[in-house]
Amino acid sequence: MDPLLCVLINGPLIVLNILANLFYIFCMVCPHGRERIKQPLKLLLWSLICCTIIYLISVTATFSPRMAHNSMVNYAFRLYTWSTSLTSSVWLNFFFYTQIVPAQRAVFIWIKRNIKSIIYCILLAERVFFLFRFTVTLVGNPTFDGSNRSFTTHGNVTLISSTSFQTKLYPVCDICFIMEMAYFFFCLCVMVGSSGATVIYLHSHMRRMIASGTPCPRLHSQMRVTITGIIQGVIYLLCAVWSLIYLFSQKYSNTHFSDCIFCTVITLYMSVTTVNLGVGQAVFRRRAADVWLKAAQCGKVLCKR
Repeated sequence: MDPLLCVLINGPLIVLNILANLFYIFCMVCPHGRERIKQPLKLLLWSLICCTIIYLISVTATFSPRMAHNSMVNYAFRLYTWSTSLTSSVWLNFFFYTQIVPAQRAVFIWIKRNIKSIIYCILLAERVFFLFRFTVTLVGNPTFDGSNRSFTTHGNVTLISSTSFQTKLYPVCDICFIMEMAYFFFCLCVMVGSSGATVIYLHSHMRRMIASGTPCPRLHSQMRVTITGIIQGVIYLLCAVWSLIYLFSQKYSNTHFSDCIFCTVITLYMSVTTVNLGVGQAVFRRRAADVWLKAAQCGKVLCKR
């Protein structure tokens, strides 16, 4: 992909995504009325939103000519924030699954009772692992620029001579890579499984309510959760499969995809995820409605003047 075309596609999406996620941060810091977000939902939202913003900013910095001499640092940073953002959406979806779908088996009952501790442990463990992967990538792969081609407008690649210590880290890099791919595949299974189970349960529940004629005051909310769950599950499946193919091709194949294309795919995924957050989370919708109402009132006052 041509770098100019990449900028034209990603530029507006990055700006809109950053603004939307900054608004979400405002909603969480200053929620509407007395509404408060409980844990672990609050931690998951903070993790997803902050990692998304940092990743988008790092992608923006990639287009700077000065980054030509720091392509490895930028790649490792993008890899860390992209990974944490991707997995945060998985565990956010899994948390909603445990809150919506009734647990019937003993193992799921135990998970539902201890979901807060489970989420905390998972997030802590994966952050430590991704941080270790980030460090090893920087120290152990001095000549690797993330795609065997620098993602800059000049196409320069900075090569640094390897030391004996860095050479010893090569097997560690390979082990980390395999563990990361295995974890991504596990997250893919969790995402597809939890999204599918949630959608199937809500669909059957709504059909039962409509068939019995029983009033369902939460019908619109359930329909919204069903639709957003389907969309999130599908786009995550596509993005995760693409990411696995991309990373494996970079590591073990002579066929390399453009880094521009990879960043564009991830940016599109984050754009849809950002929209889903705004639609699915009541705290964001209510604050947006409140801001819109106040803006409309101010507009009317200005028009009268």
